[in-house]
Amino acid sequence: MNEKRKMWIWLLIPFLYGALSFVFIRIVPPLIAQIVMGAFWLWVGMQFARLGGSSIRNFVWGNSLWLISFLLFLWQFVLLNDENRNMVIASLSQNYMLAFVVSGVWAYKLSNPSVFYSTTAILLAYLVMFAVFAIGFVWGKIKKAGYSKQTANR
Repeated sequence: MNEKRKMWIWLLIPFLYGALSFVFIRIVPPLIAQIVMGAFWLWVGMQFARLGGSSIRNFVWGNSLWLISFLLFLWQFVLLNDENRNMVIASLSQNYMLAFVVSGVWAYKLSNPSVFYSTTAILLAYLVMFAVFAIGFVWGKIKKAGYSKQTANR
């Protein structure tokens, strides 16, 4: 399987997890799913960092489905009211970050709100997902640079 096809499959895994979460939640507790998906997403960020070509292009490509899902979420839950919301788009937009919703809720609770807004928790989950990928990407770049430096010194 070529490299690009593998990368696209890796990018689809969070969406597939979200679409099948009603099955996974019976098998795997949400906290465990968060840890596993967080480790996987960190690794995916590292893999995109190791690709040849432009780092910016690879970073944007690695976050392309995240960005589409995030923009759809903002459109449906921030810009539209309940009456104008398209339920299919609204539910699909939440699938991509669903494995990170536990950390979004934790981040929201850190601010000690008196009223809980699920939209804010989901926005934070999206940001956590982005941060995990970005950390993996930077870590992958550092490891790649260190490996290149070691092989050059030999």
